[in-house]
Amino acid sequence: MSSVSDDVMRVARLDDEARQVVGALLLIRYCGWHGDPKFQQWFGQARGALAHASSAAHGVLRGESLDLDGLRSELDEALESSDPDGPPFEAEITDHLVFATEVLDFLDALDDTEALTTAFERADELAEAHDDMAKEELPAGHELASVGFLGREANAREADSAVPLDSRAALERSEEFADLYARVIGLSYSDEDAGMADPGVTD
Repeated sequence: MSSVSDDVMRVARLDDEARQVVGALLLIRYCGWHGDPKFQQWFGQARGALAHASSAAHGVLRGESLDLDGLRSELDEALESSDPDGPPFEAEITDHLVFATEVLDFLDALDDTEALTTAFERADELAEAHDDMAKEELPAGHELASVGFLGREANAREADSAVPLDSRAALERSEEFADLYARVIGLSYSDEDAGMADPGVTD
């Protein structure tokens, strides 16, 4: 498994368009879990910001321009309103909003290796934390209990910096990651955790 510094060095050799794709793929992998039903009733502003980050990242893969200022403003407003010590999902949301803003720092300065290092390190932290979540919260033997996000992230980053990049394969790889990531988060929070009423309980 390559190190963050190795990954940064490979990306630094790419042109700006390819570097932007690297950042967009990061957003796709980690910001696409906003649609879980247990998340729908909570924190509309943050949910919208994560959804727009994921949507904008997909747009980059389609060759569309990225509205960095608008997306950054939306993420900053959502982050200011979040409380990591608040109700269910709040710490989860805050961690991902912070990550998204750090990726935007890189996308706003594509030659800034320090910003890219921060984004990669944060991605590793999220991957490792959700590997632990899968092991601790899912039943033993569950197909996702040993999903290995940290290894998948390392493999994705190495592949994303290939020249030339197979954009379709890169997108499919990141979307598969995002799907598994969303499933682990959704399975790790119960309806009760999310404040959803037990349908079997009546007033």
